[in-house]
Amino acid sequence: MMEVVVAKADKDGIVRDRRTGIVLARRNRHPMADLFRDAPMGEGLPGMHMDPMAEHLLAIHIFDNLDCLPPQNPLYKQVPDPESLNATGTDRVIYVPIGTPGPADVEAEEPIIVADISDYTEDQDAALELQLRQKRIARKLLEQADPQVRGEGDY
Repeated sequence: MMEVVVAKADKDGIVRDRRTGIVLARRNRHPMADLFRDAPMGEGLPGMHMDPMAEHLLAIHIFDNLDCLPPQNPLYKQVPDPESLNATGTDRVIYVPIGTPGPADVEAEEPIIVADISDYTEDQDAALELQLRQKRIARKLLEQADPQVRGEGDY
C-alpha cells in the first residue's frame, strides 16, 4: 500500500513535504526566480528565455531544496532590454557588468510609425533595401556638398 504524503503551506506560503521537508511549491513567486530570467548565453546572443513557471521551479529547486545561497558577488546585473518589446513582443532583460550605469531617465519620444513590412516578399524586401541604400547615398552626398547646395549659404 502506498503512503500518501500530506503537504500543507506554512505561514510563509511555502508547501513542504511533511516527511522530508522538501519544498514542493510556494503560494507566491519565488523571490530569486528572476535570477533565471533571460539567462545570458554569450556575447551577441539573446538571453535564454523560459517560461516564468520554469524560472520559479528552478529557484525552488536550487535555493530551497539544494540550499544554495543567493549570489554574493555577481559580476553583472539585469537591466531592462530597451529593444525587446519591439523585437520579441515581450519585456526582456539583458545582463551588463556591475559598474555599468543604469538607463538614463529620458522622457519618451513620440513613436515613429512605419509601414508593416512583415508580409513583404523577397522581391519587395530587395526593392526596399535598394531604396534605403539610395536614400543613404543621397543624404551622404548632401552632407558633403557645399553650403550653397544644401541651401545654407548665399550664392
